[in-house]
Amino acid sequence: MDFIKKDYFLRLIYHLELKDEKAPAWFSKPLEVSFILGREPVPKIIEEAVMGKKEGDEVEVLIPPESAYGPHLSYLIKEVDINTLKHPEKVKEGEWYEEINKYGSRISFKVLKINGDKIKADFNHPAAGKTVIMKIKILEARPANPFEILSAEMRAYGCGG
Repeated sequence: MDFIKKDYFLRLIYHLELKDEKAPAWFSKPLEVSFILGREPVPKIIEEAVMGKKEGDEVEVLIPPESAYGPHLSYLIKEVDINTLKHPEKVKEGEWYEEINKYGSRISFKVLKINGDKIKADFNHPAAGKTVIMKIKILEARPANPFEILSAEMRAYGCGG
């Protein structure tokens, strides 16, 4: 079995975690992707992590905050009246609260503190200001055929209809 290099077709499954902190379930949901290495826009940190590996390998990548979801923004910490929420019984300090509002948008925040009817809520992305751990399993790795390489080039550069 050859080692992964440029022009390899890769099929990976990965999930994300936060270093030293629990993330909401939706953040860590496993996702499957496939691409041609070196031909499609994949973050360099991922390309470097799989280069030289082989099918079946598992790789862990640490992504610093500035390369992941950016800084934690203090102005996204707000006070919320608990009576405005659909499920106030689900509000727990240190946990993530989520609901769909009347307009169909998802509202998600981390409950920092509960003080009577007021909640100190953090509306930053769960990974803002944090190191992200990406755990990758290489499901398939093989040399890409010429058609796959051409297709990848067309996707990467926006050619076609």
